Order: sequence, then C-alpha cells, then structure tokens
Amino acid sequence: METPEIGLGCANLLQASLPELIDVATKSGFRRITARPYTFAAALANGWSEDALRQQLALAGIEVTMIDALTHVLPGVQPPESLDPETRAVMPPDVLHPPTEEAVFRSAEVLGASIVNVTHYLGVPVPIEQLAEAVAGVCRRARERGLTIALEFIPDTGLPTLPVTQAVIEACGEPNCGLTLDVFHLDRSDGTVEDVRRLPPDAIAGVQISDRIRPPAGSAHVPFQGRCLPGEGRLPLRDLMCAAFENSPGATLDIEVLNADLSSLPIDDAAARLAAAARSWLATW
Repeated sequence: METPEIGLGCANLLQASLPELIDVATKSGFRRITARPYTFAAALANGWSEDALRQQLALAGIEVTMIDALTHVLPGVQPPESLDPETRAVMPPDVLHPPTEEAVFRSAEVLGASIVNVTHYLGVPVPIEQLAEAVAGVCRRARERGLTIALEFIPDTGLPTLPVTQAVIEACGEPNCGLTLDVFHLDRSDGTVEDVRRLPPDAIAGVQISDRIRPPAGSAHVPFQGRCLPGEGRLPLRDLMCAAFENSPGATLDIEVLNADLSSLPIDDAAARLAAAARSWLATW
C-alpha cells in the first residue's frame, strides 16, 4: 500500500491565524493543511484579501484539503449561550461564534478545499431520519459548489459512533457525503478496526490520526485534551490506517493531537514536534 501524504490539522494550533498556520506548516515540511473557517474570516477582517491568501498558499506550496468545520448546521446543537461559564471558558471562538454555512463554503472555494467537515459538537441525540434529512440538504447545497461533506462522529453528540454516523450517511442518500474517521473518537466510542473494515467501499473522506492511552474507567473527558503523538499511545494505528486506506485509498490524512503540552508551546515548536512525530510514524508504515 502506498504511504499517504500526511497533513497538518488546523485544530492542533488553535492559537494560530490562517497566515501563521500556512507559514508554520511550510517551515515544518507539511504540504497539506486543514483550515478553520473562523480563521479565514479573521484573516479577511484583518486586511488579507482572498487573492492574497491564495497567493500565500501557492507560494508556500501548501494545499488545503478540508475546511474544519461546519458546526451548527444540524438539528439538536445547543446554542453557545446555553453553555455554562466553565465550559464556555475552554471553547474556541469557532464554537462560541460559529461561521454560517455560506461563510464555510466560501472559505472552501477560496482556499481550494474539496471537503467540508461537519460535526454535531454540543449536539443532543436526534432521530437518524431527522439528521439524515438535514445532512441531505447540506450535501445538495455543497454539491452546487463542487464540495464533499464529511460527517465526523464525536461521543456524547447526536453522531456518537461510527455505525450511527454511517447510518445517517446512508439514510441521507447523497453521493457527496462521506465520513471523517478520527481514531481518537473511534477509541473513545469503543470502535474497533473491524468496524472500519465493515464500512462500504470509499466510505471515508478524511482520516485524523493521533494516539491514545485510555484513562482510568470513569474519568471525565476533558475537551481538547487527552491525545498522544502517533506511536506514543496504545492504539492499533497501523491496523487502523491499513483498514481505512484499503477502504478509501483517496481519503485525506491529517495529524491532530490535542493536549496540554502541545498547546502550551509556541506554534513553530508545536508544528515541528507534530512534523517529527508524523515522519517517525510514517517511517513504520
């Protein structure tokens, strides 16, 4: 199997602006990134033009593969103002001030991304039929822009597991709807390599790689924490990656490691550590 290109996931560097993310990705040797619609809008507000952002990407030789994410388009998502102050304090601005669907699609068009990641973060359980109807509408609007929609499952949301999310994808019936496979969320939801192998062919649009050491039973999940660099945890990463790319050879692959150590580093240092970990792990593929 051919070793896939690994990109720098934007969630690793929540403190970075879009121009800074492009710059540190280049310095660290990445050729692909994902991008946040929030930082795209912020760059425009701070004087960058759409053409200038395109030019920076072109000069850097950086490809944007996915916009991450469209967060408040599905039914059952709690409004940000309903969150308690303690939770609000750890939320990134994307969650508290989510961009509109139009703004997300525009960021994809300008930056050249073909995939828009859709989450149900902070969402409550909603019947599959209701989610599927909403997803189908998003997919139809995205298809008019030449975009693929990828649904990311996250425990404790209305898309909590791989099987539930795949059921929504199949029920929506739209050809431009796929799955984002985050191996951290897969393990948190007790998913397995076999669950990935059971997916229908070409089900996966994007893969997010990290590692994990399971905390003691009963431990509360802390948002944006708990991930290890690939190879530093106990996940069966090689088997997971083989299953994912045997299913979907064209899926994107991004490193996404959210933990306190990395978030405390300057963005250049954090990106360098991520790049070194990615290269080291890929060497074992």
